[in-house]
Amino acid sequence: ITGDPNHWFDASVFVLQPQGTFGNTPRNFLRGPAFANADLSLVKNQALFGATRLQLRLEVFNVFNRANFSAPNRPVFAGATQNEAPLATAGQVLRTANSSRQVQLGVKVLF
Repeated sequence: ITGDPNHWFDASVFVLQPQGTFGNTPRNFLRGPAFANADLSLVKNQALFGATRLQLRLEVFNVFNRANFSAPNRPVFAGATQNEAPLATAGQVLRTANSSRQVQLGVKVLF
């Protein structure tokens, strides 16, 4: 992790291995950004007549409007050339993994 907001990891520490050999980087050694989400629902039940009820709902998704970023761009090299420089886009976080805050109102008739 680099501390650079534009790159999640430093691509310059990777070297393309010669064909037919294994590198020394283990599987799953990098972790992406954490994901946290909170939803809120307010419900009011109102009796109408008999067993019939009216339900008013207010639902808020991603109530704190927290941006959850997707996994960083993983391709470090474009091809298989031994002395190739890392791609400039390696390690960049390019998009979010969730949507912004959404609010919806609902009415249900339960009978």
